[in-house]
Amino acid sequence: METEFGDKSLSDLGQAFGSSAGSVLASTGWVTYVVGPELKIKHFLSSNTSSNEQKDYEAHFAGLDPLSPAHCLAQDRWVATLRQMLAPQNPEHQAYQTQFMQRHGIVDALEIFLKSDADIILGCSLLRHGEAPEFSRQDIEKAEALRTLGNFALFRTFPRRQASLEMIIERFPALTAREATMVQLVAAGLSNKQLCRELDISLPTVKTHLLSVFRKMNIGSRTELAAKVLT
Repeated sequence: METEFGDKSLSDLGQAFGSSAGSVLASTGWVTYVVGPELKIKHFLSSNTSSNEQKDYEAHFAGLDPLSPAHCLAQDRWVATLRQMLAPQNPEHQAYQTQFMQRHGIVDALEIFLKSDADIILGCSLLRHGEAPEFSRQDIEKAEALRTLGNFALFRTFPRRQASLEMIIERFPALTAREATMVQLVAAGLSNKQLCRELDISLPTVKTHLLSVFRKMNIGSRTELAAKVLT
């Protein structure tokens, strides 16, 4: 099982892992995303699914998903299939099946969660549509192997807790708590638009914070920031 993962940002890693996992597990679609501290999807990294399907999920069904990070990780499930997690007696799960899965022709889904030493969690949803079979026990075993590789790649991206908030605050004491959070996210490869969504602030505010961060860290670019944090 040969895979190649980028080691420069979460976006690179999300694209590489999703593409590799989708190929190995014969998926008809995949999506990767970042999980926030409250175990909710904070933002999506990359995907090859229908944009209409993803928009419908974000707008109406994320809270009903049996494979949501809150449901899976609360049960310490780092690999899980939709069929494993669906509870027929649960009205929300019934609605998810009839209103979302059937609408988009989804047969089954498999979730893989990766966690770095810096407490960054990535999720990967693998989907099967149409006439594709449900994910099998052998597929789940392959997913577990992929999770091991993905965790290693995520560890390489953020080694030795260098990108943890605690370490950033310790190494750069001039930063405010909000600026330290921004440093972690920029080191992870988030764009200004993603920072707006992650931190719930406007684009001008993001730019103002970044200028302050660059001044305090004596750097002039995102590349320098990442290099300084991760080395």
